[in-house]
Amino acid sequence: MLQSNFAGLVDDRPEDNLFRVHRRIYTGEDVFAAEMERIFEQSWTYVCHESQIPKAGDYYATKLGREPVLINRRDDGSVGGLLNACAHRGALLNPTQRGNSRVLVCRYHGWSFSANDGRCVRIKDASGEDPACYALRKVPRVESYKGFVFATLNEQAPPLAEHLGAAATIIDLLADQSGEGMEVLPGVSSYIVDGNWKLQAENGVDAYHVTTVHRNFANTVKRRDQLLGHKGLKSTDVGRFSGALKNGTYDLGHGHTVIWTMRGDPAAAPLWEAKDEIEPKVGPVKWDWMCGRGRNLFLFPNLFLMDQSSTQIRVLIPLSPSRTEVKVYCLARKGESRAARAARLNKFRDFFLGSGLATTDDSAALEDTQSGAHASAEPWNVFRRGWDGYSQGPDEEAKALGLNPVASNSRWDPETHYVGQYRRWRELMSDG
Repeated sequence: MLQSNFAGLVDDRPEDNLFRVHRRIYTGEDVFAAEMERIFEQSWTYVCHESQIPKAGDYYATKLGREPVLINRRDDGSVGGLLNACAHRGALLNPTQRGNSRVLVCRYHGWSFSANDGRCVRIKDASGEDPACYALRKVPRVESYKGFVFATLNEQAPPLAEHLGAAATIIDLLADQSGEGMEVLPGVSSYIVDGNWKLQAENGVDAYHVTTVHRNFANTVKRRDQLLGHKGLKSTDVGRFSGALKNGTYDLGHGHTVIWTMRGDPAAAPLWEAKDEIEPKVGPVKWDWMCGRGRNLFLFPNLFLMDQSSTQIRVLIPLSPSRTEVKVYCLARKGESRAARAARLNKFRDFFLGSGLATTDDSAALEDTQSGAHASAEPWNVFRRGWDGYSQGPDEEAKALGLNPVASNSRWDPETHYVGQYRRWRELMSDG
């Protein structure tokens, strides 16, 4: 157990109008080790979407901090999890990240375990060994919210609903887009950035960088649409890049944050075709939030749900203080038309994939930031922009939706929401 108290790395003095974080949080080996133990192995983290394990026996291999785990669909239809390490010698049990198996067989010595409950069901050449004495350790807590599966090694963790809090209202804006449910489409984009995971967490809800880092994307897509005469689903809405449309930011509590902006052309969204189906069910306000506004939701500590030109799940996997793996999946509504599916995938390719026009620009900026974080002459990052638009509790937009955030900001590009992220980080990283 680590004993260091890292609370001093967050300098939070509202009486002095000062909030800053020490850059050692991005570079320290001891900080990273404590984050694995105290955050990624003790709090709820996202593991997979239920559509990725639809049938009994389906499994998805991932990690909770440093612990390899298998999240699987059991015979009774429920979702559970097992430590992905043979109870004999500790070898990984799965040959692939995804697959289907009701019996997990270790490739090293052939020991076999029930995927339902982890019981050892066979020991090759047992020689007196009793299978009943061995079992895979279960992941203590696995829960799902509208298809999004979270897990934790902490048996005493609060219920998932408590952890999500106000963020559940924003998740609903994505999860409720189809009466048939949402599904992760085949394929994944995976890449590694030489940057700390918290820089990724900042970047995904950082509208301030959009007009500099992504200027090339906006100009390229706008020019392409003009040349090809794209309209409706074929066009890509880049109105949000101007910053001229109505926008805002919410601190949702527990480190969760969301930024949003109105869409310049809601008819360009793949969801638009479902207006007559969805709006009567959810009402005009929720429909406006679903289809009329782009949103980036960050669920602390490792998940982004982004609904902009396309829709994506973005998972952060910390590898070291200076390296983070990012996995990106396209999420779509079941039952959408062929044209909407094609538009969704095309826009997903343009912006979100590693070969797209935005990810490479973000990665270069974050790797520069990681390198600069080692500068010791000025060790603090100050988060002070945008306090003039900050207010406690919900603003009128949030009230209309029934959202109750900790704090609101009338702009989408301030730095006030990082206060919530780092207060949560400090809470989890503090001794006692």
